[in-house]
Amino acid sequence: MSRPNKIFLGLVGFALTAGVATWLSPAQAQENAPTPKAMSAFRVCLAADKAGVDCGQGVYDACQAAHEQPDTTLSITECSMVTHKAWDVILNERYRALIASSPPKLKLKLQKAQRAWIVSRDADCDAVYENWIGGTIRGPMYAGCMVEKTSERAKWLKEMRED
Repeated sequence: MSRPNKIFLGLVGFALTAGVATWLSPAQAQENAPTPKAMSAFRVCLAADKAGVDCGQGVYDACQAAHEQPDTTLSITECSMVTHKAWDVILNERYRALIASSPPKLKLKLQKAQRAWIVSRDADCDAVYENWIGGTIRGPMYAGCMVEKTSERAKWLKEMRED
């Protein structure tokens, strides 16, 4: 192996050991999907519709329990993004159902609103990420923002369909 390759691999190893993976930009964050079991439990929890219950916590807890290094900055970020992915699945299902059941004029308004919401969510969470520049907390803060914004939107879409 050439010297530059050894140096590169050494730096990669150091970066992973130091937890630099949590410094990745939001665009680089990997979104692993929740397990089928966690997603099923998430759906059951949402269907129960109990006030004050954070159904996403079950997805997060299942991810942490299965993680090789639980309760680390990296696992907190990854498991928050898994929770975000679970909420995103629900959001997209609710959005498609609402669009399918809406008259044409409302459908156009909902599509416009959804596009604007995506831009707003991304801008807000990118600002959160930038606010914590230089710290390992930025990954978990960004992921938490994505969970919060996506879960709120999924709940809003449910309310719109029920009205």
